[in-house]
Amino acid sequence: MIARKHIAAALIGAATFATTPLVLAADGQPKQSAGEYASDAVVTTKVKAALVAEKELSALDISVETIEGVTTLTGDVDTTAHKDLAGRVVGGVDGVRQVNNDLKVKK
Repeated sequence: MIARKHIAAALIGAATFATTPLVLAADGQPKQSAGEYASDAVVTTKVKAALVAEKELSALDISVETIEGVTTLTGDVDTTAHKDLAGRVVGGVDGVRQVNNDLKVKK
């Protein structure tokens, strides 16, 4: 329990440093403004913290990306129930407008 809290705190702290860069598309033109990128980085950090706090999930096996409030989950989970749980947890995070649950169930 304490370890999960430390991981969540570290993720939130890391978001502070991840909010300054400007994301560029392949053609060198800005894909998102710095403010949009910062907002998405904060949402991603909140999502990761929520996944870490969920005892039934192995958050280390789940990757999270947020673009304009649309959060995509990728990685592997043990069961369909875990996939569904991850989607529900993420859907409840403030700032998430949509969840693309691309998690795969391990065979």
